[in-house]
Amino acid sequence: MNNTDKSQRFLVLVWMSIASIVLILFLAYFFYNTLSNNLLGNSKQFLNKQVEIASNEVQRRFNSLHEDLTYYTQSLESFSSFDTEEKIQLHEARTRRLLNSYRTLVDTLFLDVANMRLAYLIRDNNYFEKIEIPANRTFNDPGKYVKVSSHKEPITLIASVNIEQFLSDYASNHYLGESGFKFYFVNGEPHFIKEGGSSKEAGFSDKTLKEINNEISGGLRGIYMGGVKGSGEHEFETGAIIAQYPFDLYPLNSEFAFVFAQDRSVIISRLYGTYLYIVVGLFLLLILILFLMIRHFRSINEKNYELEKKSDEINLLFDQQTMLLQEINGYVFYHDKKGKIYNVSDNLIEVLGYSKEEFIENNKSYVVQEDLETLRKEAIKAIQEKQDYLTYELSIVKKDGTIIRTKSFEKMFYDDEGNFMSSVGICTDINEKYLAEQELIKSENRLRAVLNSLPDIIFIYNNEGIFLDFYVQNRDLLIEPPEDSIGRHIVEVVPESKKEILNGAFNRALKTGKTQKVEVVLNTGNGKRFLQVRFFKLDEERMISVGRDVTEQRLWEKGLQEAKEVAEVANKAKSEFLASMSHEIRTPMNGLLGMIGLLENTSLDEDQESFVKVIRDSGESLLSIIKDILDYSKIEEGKLELNVSSFQFREELKRVISIFSGMVTEKKISLNVSISDEIPVWMVLDKEKLSQILFNIIGNAIKFTPKGGTVDLKVTGEPILDKNFMIYFLVKDTGVGIPKSKIPQLINPFTQADRGILEERSGTGLGLAIANKLIELMGGSLQIESELDEGSEFSFTIFSRVSESAEQDNRDFERYSKGDYALSHISDKYPLEILLVEDNDINLKFMKLLMKQLGYEVDTAHNGIEAVKAVRAKKYDMIFMDYQMPLMNGLEASQSIRTIKNGADVRIVGLSANVFKEDIEKAFRAGMDDYLTKPIKIRDIVKKIKESFELNI
Repeated sequence: MNNTDKSQRFLVLVWMSIASIVLILFLAYFFYNTLSNNLLGNSKQFLNKQVEIASNEVQRRFNSLHEDLTYYTQSLESFSSFDTEEKIQLHEARTRRLLNSYRTLVDTLFLDVANMRLAYLIRDNNYFEKIEIPANRTFNDPGKYVKVSSHKEPITLIASVNIEQFLSDYASNHYLGESGFKFYFVNGEPHFIKEGGSSKEAGFSDKTLKEINNEISGGLRGIYMGGVKGSGEHEFETGAIIAQYPFDLYPLNSEFAFVFAQDRSVIISRLYGTYLYIVVGLFLLLILILFLMIRHFRSINEKNYELEKKSDEINLLFDQQTMLLQEINGYVFYHDKKGKIYNVSDNLIEVLGYSKEEFIENNKSYVVQEDLETLRKEAIKAIQEKQDYLTYELSIVKKDGTIIRTKSFEKMFYDDEGNFMSSVGICTDINEKYLAEQELIKSENRLRAVLNSLPDIIFIYNNEGIFLDFYVQNRDLLIEPPEDSIGRHIVEVVPESKKEILNGAFNRALKTGKTQKVEVVLNTGNGKRFLQVRFFKLDEERMISVGRDVTEQRLWEKGLQEAKEVAEVANKAKSEFLASMSHEIRTPMNGLLGMIGLLENTSLDEDQESFVKVIRDSGESLLSIIKDILDYSKIEEGKLELNVSSFQFREELKRVISIFSGMVTEKKISLNVSISDEIPVWMVLDKEKLSQILFNIIGNAIKFTPKGGTVDLKVTGEPILDKNFMIYFLVKDTGVGIPKSKIPQLINPFTQADRGILEERSGTGLGLAIANKLIELMGGSLQIESELDEGSEFSFTIFSRVSESAEQDNRDFERYSKGDYALSHISDKYPLEILLVEDNDINLKFMKLLMKQLGYEVDTAHNGIEAVKAVRAKKYDMIFMDYQMPLMNGLEASQSIRTIKNGADVRIVGLSANVFKEDIEKAFRAGMDDYLTKPIKIRDIVKKIKESFELNI
């Protein structure tokens, strides 16, 4: 390419840039003008509707007053002579109800009966007062008094109305925003309605006021573009959207209207910042595109040289792949559409000893016949179901005659019509692992058979040591019949010489919660027998002992010990093998994936990109599987610990979210993040484990959300005394959803919910199991809500602390923790007897800890049956009732409690992760008074306690 061509291309780029700038400016102006007009139009409709609703509400309420006064006057005709005390009391009761119904509208109710005049009113302290007034008192103000007279009796009822307060109260129900102004007009006079203790005054320009009064006088509604101005210390004048609606307050002989206004400049200002960012963003994007085009123009000649260089790198990559197969002792094979192997990698001879020609010709004869038949059935099923992958194990005879166990993984390929075309697979030698697993299974079976053959003596006690139940296989090992022990204390049953040792073990197990094992010698009908007894807690209210006759065990104890050691050696060998295989696979895989990353940045055709993607995804999937298995093994062994540090919470969330930017862009998913302002900037947490939790949960949401879907992350929080802080996370997606029957299994290891298409079900099934364990380690719990085709919600809470290094955050935290959130004084203000019903140990511990911090000593129940028993025995002011529990759930328990004398008036607040409308309606129908959804916020608990106390007064 000569210099002239380069100059011409450069000029083309310059003109394209200028044209793009002009186009961007034109589009920015056009869209801004269109949206601003649309925004003003929407504001007019909103304002017009609000003023109409307010006017209609006021008119209906005032008409209702006049109708009630008329009806009341008619009912007073039967009270023309108040000659009995019963009539007087009945009349005053009706008067009190009328005043209470219109308390914000009617100040005083005057009754003129014959020569008697009375005034009725309710003081601020809710005191009902009757006053006699002079006969010469007049009620001539038509704007203040509403008179209703009887046609049959000399009875007149007069209501003194507070129009200003009445209209202001109804106008305050309609929120117009900080830029809103509210007025009511009486006979053409505007009255500004102050809200929230504001001291500002506002009015209209003369031209606007005249226009409004003309419309009101004609009985017409209207909407205008006019001026609103302020007076006093808040002087201003601004253009505004103004809407008015006239109404009548019969029988008051005045013209009334509501007038609502909004500052036009505030409405339009909402667009300024957004469009400024858009224009700047478009300019930056244009500059970036221009820069990339110039850079591409300069580097196009260099690509030819790089292509040759990359060819050598590809060859090197395939050599490294061969080395990887040698490291894992495996080979690659290829099937045609008839299922016949037509090619195999060169390292086959190192694995099985056969040449490529021998294996291609006779491979089926080398497979153990039983496994071959099983493979045929699985292959036919996979092709019929159009499965993308097929995994199976086979026993293969090597050339030297030995039989080894292998594991194969095949990728299946189909044409556009769904017909099977071919497959490529990797076969690896897993003989050592297979033998180790088989030996472990044999050892476990031997141990299980031995344990099942041992007869046990089982007794159940309450926490006081009283016998409740028994399970005895061999009664000859007992001193007396087990039925005689029921209802007696343990020291009343065992021999005198064994009381101290057995009762001591029982008390230690009760106090420490740990299993206590003792061995005693008893003289039974079969002679002297050695009995090994284990005491441990069955639940919070019961203890259990398991007694085993170990007399004969002493004779074969040595053999049992040897079997146990064999099992331990086999298990250790399995663990060491998994760890070794993980290391051996990860090392070459890291190199392979690194080279694949370089290869992806080169110029590749469509087929090459497809092949590289398959290799990359397979490698990353293998590494993810290994990591999940090792992480979960550490969790099960209790080796994971929290490593807390101080960090910027929002910055870490942004870092985690940025990891998914590629997936979000590729699937065109809308990922929305909302972080409450209450969250401090600096937090003390285990940053890595929090990131791992969010990565697993958000990653699942994105993976199972179809293209064009939405994923929302909402983070809120609240302080809990001192500098402790509870953080609430909610991840909601619009994915395919999860069947309700599968939700409880999601946190189990190696479990998937069969969501979405096959290619989205990759993974070990350990992600949520690991996330759940980490959440529990950080003091929280994971809640899952989902329905098929309606998306899923994953919510959890964790405990943290505010960082000591963030002084400003600490000041904000201290200010936030005052007032209603000073939890340590709640019980002093609102003393209540509270019952907590919860079956989940983690939730129960959290609620008991919270109630203790609030100052309450609460009673607890683990299911609905225990809750009903507790209510029968004690009078409670409030019950926090879990929704789903064993034996009897929260709905059934609430229904039963309402039939009990102590439970008729108790306030029941339901606790559940179910947020669907039908679940909440079921709770109310079952007798619950209120409902909180998990994860439950502390402020909501405090709010319900306050409400319950006020209702019990």
